[in-house]
Amino acid sequence: MTHLNEQTSVFEKATFSMGCFWGPDSLFGSLQGVTQTEVGYAGGTSVDPTYRKMGDHSETVDITFNPEIISYEHLVRLFWESHDATKDRFYKERQYISILFYRNEDQYEAAKKVHLELEQVQGKEIQTEFQCFTHFYKAEDYHQKYFLRRFKGATEAIKNLFPDEASFIHSTLAARLNGFVRERGQLPDIKKEITHWGLTEADTELLLETIDKIRW
Repeated sequence: MTHLNEQTSVFEKATFSMGCFWGPDSLFGSLQGVTQTEVGYAGGTSVDPTYRKMGDHSETVDITFNPEIISYEHLVRLFWESHDATKDRFYKERQYISILFYRNEDQYEAAKKVHLELEQVQGKEIQTEFQCFTHFYKAEDYHQKYFLRRFKGATEAIKNLFPDEASFIHSTLAARLNGFVRERGQLPDIKKEITHWGLTEADTELLLETIDKIRW
C-alpha cells in the first residue's frame, strides 16, 4: 500500500509556534479536516537548524488542512486557546515563543481579527509575533508523532502500512492516532472517519483491521 492519506480536493497550510511542538502536533492532528501535521523549526535566520543547534528558530507545527471541512479561523482560535501568549517566553531564548506564520493576506486578516477580539476579552496584550511564512525546517524523525511513538507495537503496526518513514509521518492516520493516545478523540470516531477518506474498499478494510489488532 502506497497511500493512506485522506483524499481531498483542496489543501491549505497553517503554521504556528506555541511552545514545545509535541503537544500542538497531537492537538491539531486530532481534528477532522486536518490531513497532515509535521513539527520543525521556523522563524529564525540560521540555516539548517537541529534540535541541538536551533539557533534563533522556534519549535513549530506545520498543518495541512482542508478548508471545506475546517476553517483557518478555527485553527487560529485553537492556537491561542491552547497556550498563554500573554507571557514572556524568552527564558529559552526563542525556542518556545509564540509566533503565527501567515501565508497570505487572507490569513493575516483573519488572524488579526481574532487577535483583536481576544485582547478585548482578556484585557491583556497578546505577545504573539506575526511573521510572513518563509521557510520551515523539518525536525528529526523522533520528534514526529512523538506520543504515538511511545507505543512501539502500535507504531510498528501502522508503519508497516507505508512504504517509508516520510509517508508514515505525513499520514492522516498517524496524526489521528497521535492525538488519540493523548486522549484527543476516540477510536470509534477515527474508524468512522476512515470510511470517508476516499480509499479503496480493500485499503479501508486493511486500516480498520490493523487498528482493531493493536493493543494499546
